Amino acid sequence: MTSTLPIPVRFDLPGDHWEPVTPESLGVENAAFLAVRRGAEGDFTPTLSIAGDWRTDDATLEQIADESLAVLRGQGATEVELVKRREIDSDHAPAITQALGAMAVYDGRTLDLRQAQVVQGIVDVHDPQKRVVVTYTLTCTFKQFDEMVPEFQQFMASVEVVAAADGTAG
Repeated sequence: MTSTLPIPVRFDLPGDHWEPVTPESLGVENAAFLAVRRGAEGDFTPTLSIAGDWRTDDATLEQIADESLAVLRGQGATEVELVKRREIDSDHAPAITQALGAMAVYDGRTLDLRQAQVVQGIVDVHDPQKRVVVTYTLTCTFKQFDEMVPEFQQFMASVEVVAAADGTAG
C-alpha cells in the first residue's frame, strides 16, 4: 500500500519525460510518490521517489541516512556502498545528501545501480522533539547517473514544504 507523507510537499518534475506512476505498479510499498523517466539511455528506467514519516526516536540524521544502505542490502543488493555524503546544516530542516552504489538483480540481469538521495529532517517549530524525515531518491544505473543527477537537482530545487493555515508544516 502506498504510504502518505505526514506533511504536504509541493514539487515539479524535471520535464515531461518524467511520468508519475503508482508505487505498487513497480512493487514499491513504502513510497508516497513515484515517477519514472521515459526515454533514458539503456534498458533500466530511472525512478524518482519520495518517502517519509514521523521519527520519534533519537537517531541522528546520519544514522537515518545509513538506514538506506541497510534497506538496499535487505532488498538483496550486493556490494552496497556509500559513495559520497554531505551534511547540510539548518535549525528547522537539516539534510544529508548522499550517493549510494549497489549491484542488484533486476529482470534477471545484474545491474550496477546508483542512488542519489536527500534525507531531510523537518523539525516541528512548536515541538522541537518531533520531526518528520523525508527521503527523496533518484535510482538509475551507473551509466545513467551523470545524465540523471542534474534532473534530480532540478527536482530538488522545486521541492517545498507547504505550510498549513496555522503556520505549521502539515
